[in-house]
Amino acid sequence: MNYNTREITQNCIESIFQHTKGIDFEVILVDNASTDGSIELFEKDTRLKFIESGKNLGFGKANNLGYTYSKGKYIFLLNSDTILLNNAVKEFFEIHEKMPMNVACLGCVLKAADGMTENNSYGTFPSISQTLRSVLSLYFRHAPHEKTAVSDADNFKVDYVIGADLFIRRNVIDHMHLFDSDFFMYFEESEMQYRYSRAGYESRIIHTPSIIHLECVSINGSRKMPSLKQRLMYFESMFLYMRKRYNMLQYLFFRVVVLLYIPTFLKIKKDGWNKILKLFICKK
Repeated sequence: MNYNTREITQNCIESIFQHTKGIDFEVILVDNASTDGSIELFEKDTRLKFIESGKNLGFGKANNLGYTYSKGKYIFLLNSDTILLNNAVKEFFEIHEKMPMNVACLGCVLKAADGMTENNSYGTFPSISQTLRSVLSLYFRHAPHEKTAVSDADNFKVDYVIGADLFIRRNVIDHMHLFDSDFFMYFEESEMQYRYSRAGYESRIIHTPSIIHLECVSINGSRKMPSLKQRLMYFESMFLYMRKRYNMLQYLFFRVVVLLYIPTFLKIKKDGWNKILKLFICKK
């Protein structure tokens, strides 16, 4: 999916064709009504199946649209701000072929822009208890307890893989659908894999694919702060996720818990706010 990230998207596409060998694949690019020359560039690339959405559909709906044009046994959702460093597509395919059928999604440990540092790659399902622990940690200065992944030599199970590199069995999507169209951006991969988990499916992280995820990085390589619109979108999606997961009474309790953040946040200096917002929002 591309939205006004022409150069970054082009770099991603070139890395795919440079490194993907020994396997049949197709590249489907959905453009969310870009105005930076992306349409004029990518509609001429005969290697791609290029789709113009006509408007900004957001992350989930754009991927849902791309899926309707796909033919493969597996669907690989790859962010435009990623760069493949090895034959990652084949690695995902060959390992998924050996996985139990209840493993629906695979991801890898993503790398930061330096190609060495580990980047955000997976997480635990957002929950009321998790949010409450985070609030208490702010007031009592204790680090919140996080569920840790259980690792073995080859792979480890996680609650969800982030949407930047998500390799999914097509038959699972056919049965359980892809992203919930109510989400514009943020939390859609959490909701989807939570829904899959309720049906007995798992998500796992493997080690052999090598992919850089730039995250919130502009074309010139500098870190970008999320805009006010992005911040509001993030929290709107968080509330939507919780409303779908819990009953109304539990959801109202969650809203009260979130309100407890406010007195502490008011004391945080601007630099602290910046770090918190990057932590929360720079995921895709």
